[in-house]
Amino acid sequence: MTFRILRQQCGQTQHIISTCTKTRVCYNIMARHYLSTVAKATKTITHLPQVFTPLQKHAPTFYARGDDIIPLYEPHAFYSELKTRILNAKERVFIAALYIGHAEQELVETLRQALRRSDQLQVYILIDCLRGTRVSKGKSSATLLLSLIKEFPSQVQVSLYHTPDLTGVLKKTLPQRFNEGIGLMHLKIYGFDDTVMLSGANLSQDYFTNRQDRYIIFDKNPTLTTYYHDLLNTVRSFSYQLQIGMNELIPYQLKMEHGTLDPVIESRGFKKQVHDRLVRFIQKYKQGTREEEKKEIEGSDTVVLPVIQMGPFGIRQDEKTTLRLLEIAHENKDWTIDLTSGYFNFTDRYKAFMLRTQARFRFLTASPEANGFFNSKGVSRYLPPAYTWIEKQFFNHIKRSGRENDITIEEYKRSGWTYHAKGLWAYVGSQTRPMLTMIGSPNFGHRSSERDLEAQAIVITQNEKLQKALHKEVERLHDYSELVTKETFAKQDRLVPYGVRAATAMIKTML
Repeated sequence: MTFRILRQQCGQTQHIISTCTKTRVCYNIMARHYLSTVAKATKTITHLPQVFTPLQKHAPTFYARGDDIIPLYEPHAFYSELKTRILNAKERVFIAALYIGHAEQELVETLRQALRRSDQLQVYILIDCLRGTRVSKGKSSATLLLSLIKEFPSQVQVSLYHTPDLTGVLKKTLPQRFNEGIGLMHLKIYGFDDTVMLSGANLSQDYFTNRQDRYIIFDKNPTLTTYYHDLLNTVRSFSYQLQIGMNELIPYQLKMEHGTLDPVIESRGFKKQVHDRLVRFIQKYKQGTREEEKKEIEGSDTVVLPVIQMGPFGIRQDEKTTLRLLEIAHENKDWTIDLTSGYFNFTDRYKAFMLRTQARFRFLTASPEANGFFNSKGVSRYLPPAYTWIEKQFFNHIKRSGRENDITIEEYKRSGWTYHAKGLWAYVGSQTRPMLTMIGSPNFGHRSSERDLEAQAIVITQNEKLQKALHKEVERLHDYSELVTKETFAKQDRLVPYGVRAATAMIKTML
């Protein structure tokens, strides 16, 4: 085996990029679990309201029982569920997150305990390369996870995605944290055997204690779980693989799989290669062929439509589906849509569609104090006022459009807490509970659309218990919110310096 040692940086870590690595064997678990379970877009779904059927042209269809879909409401419940599900897993655990906090030893020990219980358990972890190799107090996500690879080399695989848009001089000159603005792996998927949990939360202490996010468990659904496992493995196939290093000075190596171009060295070819893989993944799940794959789960009353958005590779499934949903709302009128994002920075297309859609909108975002960058060190302390400036511009746009009576903005403000939730809830007609929600990683902003890798699911349900739970979820968020008015932006602490306004215009697509 021959290696070229390249002096390149992913964070501050030297890479050894393999030019000849052993081809990965097929995943045994994927073979046992694989069922596309995809209904063709033209298939009539008896329990999917007719108004939503156009969405099936853009996304695969999975069936579920609403009683098996469980929203969680607090960070501690998310962490508790995460650890319990890991410990109870028998065959597979797969995790996709931006990063795992360098101090999350308890979570790693939970994984270690589960692995020791069963030599049949396979663990797959996908994180971002730039964020995952950023060093804090001498540690990083990569060094934290390396111990699992050392102890369970045949059971643990850790992959780190690197954006193809950070190359050459830009890569050499941009410092850590700043380079993450170019693009990240932003998926938040947690799978355990036949259960998957979608969230917007990462894996660090604040997300387990006082950083509000969203979390929905899809229990007892092997076909949907396998879809997300397959998605994770597709992204893993074009990511660096974490391996044990040669010595103490180089504790780990990052290698590309055989046959996959390097995103830093061969960026253009890498983008074409990845685009083709993602298109094949999407088509596989949109074009189910076997009859058994089209069968609904017995007693199902809920449809799940998973979508992805991977702008660097020209994959815009999530954006197309979201815009089509807004068109449906406009065509049918009299909807109420709750939409939330911790970072208020809608794309121009989203803003244009929202402002023309004949529906009531309640937007919920983080107040400056609930922004994770509030009072942070360095340049990042200017991010909360940057988001304030973007929010103010949209607020004024609402007024100019004459929509102030049916479009409102609220800010989440809870003492000692930050806000990171994202998603959408739709109340159809005069319904008092949402029939539809969107759950996952996108923030509906420029970064989500153009730079990062994102995934979310549209959940459409006629299950009253689930509808009540979703209504409770959104109302709990609004319990800690305050309505934004013109007086909000007149406060002394909400005045945005001219320098921040100018900088915001220049880096808006990175926010």
